[in-house]
Amino acid sequence: MILILALVNAFLLVSLASRSQAERTARRQAETQLVALFAADGIALDRDAISSQSPPERRTLERDTALEQQAAVFLLGGSVTAVDQGGGIYEYANAAGSVLFRSNGSFDADLSEASALKAEEISSFCKKFYYSQPELQQTGNSSGSATAVQRHGDLPVFNCSVTFTLRDGRPVRVSGTLLPQTGSAAPMEQAPLSAAAALTAFQKMRRESGAVVSAVTELYPCYELQSSTAVSMSLTPAWCVVTDTAKYYVNCITGTVSAG
Repeated sequence: MILILALVNAFLLVSLASRSQAERTARRQAETQLVALFAADGIALDRDAISSQSPPERRTLERDTALEQQAAVFLLGGSVTAVDQGGGIYEYANAAGSVLFRSNGSFDADLSEASALKAEEISSFCKKFYYSQPELQQTGNSSGSATAVQRHGDLPVFNCSVTFTLRDGRPVRVSGTLLPQTGSAAPMEQAPLSAAAALTAFQKMRRESGAVVSAVTELYPCYELQSSTAVSMSLTPAWCVVTDTAKYYVNCITGTVSAG
């Protein structure tokens, strides 16, 4: 009996090893074909740029009014008065200004001259509320804007960001989307596109649109925020295709390609 069990285990190990080897071989073949396909159109695609990661699961998010109030307090300082304006809109206000939050996560803040928020605190806000490091664009010595991309977990949500408008060296307006970090997995009607399938969808779009690209330098998973009458906030898996001219985003469910 022990000998039979040992033989069965050995057979299973060999079978799994063979299957893994077959999957690796198939993946290498697909990558080689993709590299050749892009090269035929004059586009450099490094095989190492083709991600071996799996796309994230689809997520349904639940509104977090406590998080919204924390963000309002950070922007306005001190205590704030909360008012339910109906229609899923909450307003937080004090002498420093007001912030409106909507059910889909979007918000707008207008800061008065009484606001104590400093430009140096923008990075702290982004870190505290799950945004990437802000990028500053100056239009004058003390004016311009700073923009950061929202993240959920370890992944960016490409169509969600926050923008700080600066005037005379201080933030006067903040607008964007604030997403809760809590949520639940949502079922998907079909298997999400793999990295190779996303590149194929991107190449099809590029040919049809005539987009100018000479190299694909990176490919990584991300999210796309979607809203509907049934669900105000849901995250759909996507792939970001980084090229030498722009970033493109491939929806893992529909295959739709959007320019960043």
